Amino acid sequence: MSHSPSAPLAPNGDENSPGSASFPTAIERFGDDPRISWSRLDSKWVLESDDGAEYHFNDALKKWVPVLDESLAEQQQAIYAVIGVNESEPAGPVKTKRKKIYTSNEGAEDEPQAKKKPRAGDKDGKKEPRKNTAVYVTNLPLDTSEGEIKEVFSKYGVISEEIDTGKPRIKLYRNEDGTLKGDALVIYFRPESVSLAISMLDDSPFRIGSGTQGMIKVQAADFSYKAQQDAPAKTSKKEKRKIIAKTQKLNNKLADWDDDDPSAIVETSTKWDKLVVLKHMFTLAELEEDPTMILDLKEDIREECEKLGEVTNVVLYDLEEDGVVTVRFKEVEGAQACVQLMDGRFFAGQKVRAYIADGSEKFKKHNTKNADTEAEEAERLEKFGSWLESEQPEET
Repeated sequence: MSHSPSAPLAPNGDENSPGSASFPTAIERFGDDPRISWSRLDSKWVLESDDGAEYHFNDALKKWVPVLDESLAEQQQAIYAVIGVNESEPAGPVKTKRKKIYTSNEGAEDEPQAKKKPRAGDKDGKKEPRKNTAVYVTNLPLDTSEGEIKEVFSKYGVISEEIDTGKPRIKLYRNEDGTLKGDALVIYFRPESVSLAISMLDDSPFRIGSGTQGMIKVQAADFSYKAQQDAPAKTSKKEKRKIIAKTQKLNNKLADWDDDDPSAIVETSTKWDKLVVLKHMFTLAELEEDPTMILDLKEDIREECEKLGEVTNVVLYDLEEDGVVTVRFKEVEGAQACVQLMDGRFFAGQKVRAYIADGSEKFKKHNTKNADTEAEEAERLEKFGSWLESEQPEET
């Protein structure tokens, strides 16, 4: 197939059209046309016409598309140019990354500070203040031990522990000579424990039966203790692993403590669920020495327990060597709170045991209406009369 060099070619025309030449559009015929070649650079079929115009074959359209050269593009740009607008300049400012100079502690003066992504829990990118988790205790007995403080205060929350030693974070303050001041700091794991400990222990006896002189004061600690609590500026990976492990351990303890929380205990429907048994509240020797102690002790116990709920009855079993007293509450919650408060506390030097009765135990006490024997009742009255005579002031 030959073409006359003087004949103009109409692209994409019909080869069979009379009076006109055309470009082939069937790819299998491209090899027969010397004007067509395959461009490895563009991966396209290229056709150069006799007048020097260049075309690329569009396989999708099955058409030859003219390629504009730079001069033609400049001509087109000049035609559509807008007066006063420099087409060579970019439409918007080009953002260039400025290299920071780290030869001093400060960066470039005109380098804008990047906005840091706020941490989880931060409000408006500002770090929330740390919540207080500690209570400050005053007026403690001067022979108080850390173990005794832990026994009392752990009833109201999980006490935080040292990372390395695992010891509870309890600090007893001392005078210069090493003697106790009667003040202590207790650091809890959760801030919610602070308000609970204050509401339950403030203005209450640290050791039950110690009277008004043994009342302790419990208040929220100020943040001066935070200096010993804050982590160092740079924490090693090993220290971070210790902190993570300790936090996980305390979280597990918190879960266990929640399971023992009175509010989490499922209410029962037995007649015993409102009755609390208190053991080691007195000794038989104390009752022998002071028969009137029964009334005073019952009154003291009722007064203390009524802080937890309405009390309907207090019974002292004066024949029990374990010093048993039972307290019946009107509501189940009061009985459960009593167990939480009293169990493990010290009363007149003895560690109290407190639990909900289940009806399996029978305790003994004197019954003035039906005494076991007349001899016991007579002996009891005789001892009481002797005690009254010993209390009478001597006549002068």
